[in-house]
Amino acid sequence: AHQWASAPVSSIALVRPTSQMGFKIDEIVHPDSRGIAQQFECCICMCVVNEPLQTVCDHIFCAECISTCLACPTCRTAFGDGACKPLRDCNRPLMRMIHNLQVWCPYHAESKFVPPDEDESADDTEIVEDVDEPAAKRKRVDSCDWAGSYSDLLAKHLAMCQHHFVPCPRGCGRQVRRGGLEAHAPVCAKNFETCKLCHEAVRVGDMSQHRQDKAELHVQLLEARLAERGDGGDLQRSLDRIHERLANLESARVQPSLPAPSIWRWTVTNMPARLAATPKGRSIVSPGAYLCGHGPFKMKYYPNGNSQAPHGMSSLFCEGPAYLAARMRFSVGDWSQSSRRFHSYGSAQGYRLGPPVPIAVDSVTIVMELLQIEAFSETR
Repeated sequence: AHQWASAPVSSIALVRPTSQMGFKIDEIVHPDSRGIAQQFECCICMCVVNEPLQTVCDHIFCAECISTCLACPTCRTAFGDGACKPLRDCNRPLMRMIHNLQVWCPYHAESKFVPPDEDESADDTEIVEDVDEPAAKRKRVDSCDWAGSYSDLLAKHLAMCQHHFVPCPRGCGRQVRRGGLEAHAPVCAKNFETCKLCHEAVRVGDMSQHRQDKAELHVQLLEARLAERGDGGDLQRSLDRIHERLANLESARVQPSLPAPSIWRWTVTNMPARLAATPKGRSIVSPGAYLCGHGPFKMKYYPNGNSQAPHGMSSLFCEGPAYLAARMRFSVGDWSQSSRRFHSYGSAQGYRLGPPVPIAVDSVTIVMELLQIEAFSETR
């Protein structure tokens, strides 16, 4: 049996969940408490009341929902001054009943809650795709087992839950699971700036090294722009400065050296559950990552193989920017494979006879290494 926590009535307003009005009964309320919870469902937002107000006609609504109403949405009683009062001030026993509703985390395996903006945040989380079943019927691979009182959920648990979506602290505008903030950091737009010449994404602070490494490419781009304009101008002066810089290099480089990082490690955790949740033909998609300033690259891992893989073998695919032709090395445990020729990763490159299905392991680490860049296409 669950041990349900209770919290004393507090005069402090409950914390409103991020990026949403509230939670519906079937998203958080334990089946044992749903009969009681129906009494505390706001008829405006259809969620369990948050910061509840009681009207003069004894109906209860969320403070934010009722704030613009001139009459009661339930019985049409007109509101005058002081028509709505905080429930904690006028009906403390009822407030205590709301506080003590038995609930579980909205990311619980049995919850029907759909996280806000989950599709937009998929780049920053490992997701299972190619699933035929409706979303409501899919079994959650990662879930939170927390259970307690409604007051503790809003005032404490959501501030710590690793599955809860929060805004990126760097201000890129993305909603990211709290537990995925570290994985989001390498691909956060705020960690990169765009080169004005070649439009590559460059880590903040690495622009000087980037200009040195890509000097020849920049010269070619400036020459092309200068030819289009047909005048000297500022472009010619910039071109002269770059030529002077090139003259000081030890030797001309047809193949620029690869700046760090050129290796990316992606760890897939909770493998026993993932193997069960991703049968043959279904995949797990990695977050996006940048290697040597190029990207984003994504890996698609089929633990039980894609549809063409032999029995007992898993599959690995990689997809990246279309403008880049490169050689890669992929490693999964004791298995390793390098591409002998250059590939354009604009369309996914597959390794169908890849590593065997991992058995009796908790996690699998896939290593992707950018070995060599051959050329860039003209369109970027």
